[in-house]
Amino acid sequence: MSKRNQSQKDQGNGSRSAKAGRIEVVFALERTEANEVYLCGDFNQWSATNLPMIRRDDFLWEKTVSLPPGRYEYKFLVDGKWTADPRSPQEVVNAFGSTNSVAEVG
Repeated sequence: MSKRNQSQKDQGNGSRSAKAGRIEVVFALERTEANEVYLCGDFNQWSATNLPMIRRDDFLWEKTVSLPPGRYEYKFLVDGKWTADPRSPQEVVNAFGSTNSVAEVG
C-alpha cells in the first residue's frame, strides 16, 4: 500500500484526490498464479465484489482508492482465499482468528 499526496504530485508520482480531505491510496499485491483479486476492508464493508484489482503485469495486482484520513483494516481476496498483505507493516487479529492488514492514511 502506498499513499499519494500533493508533494508526491509535484514529483510526478501521484495526485491529491478531487474530493477534499481524501487521499489516493494504492494497494498492491504480487501474485503470479492469481486469476482474480479483490480488495476488501472496513472502508467498503468487507465487500468481496466491489473493488476488483487490476493486473498490471504478470505478477502485480493494484487498486487505487480515495480514502479520508484514518486507520483501516483490509485483506485481499485471491481466487476466493482471504490473504493478508505481506507488505503491511501492521497487522491485527480479527474476530475469525486470522490477521487483517492495517493501513494508516494521512
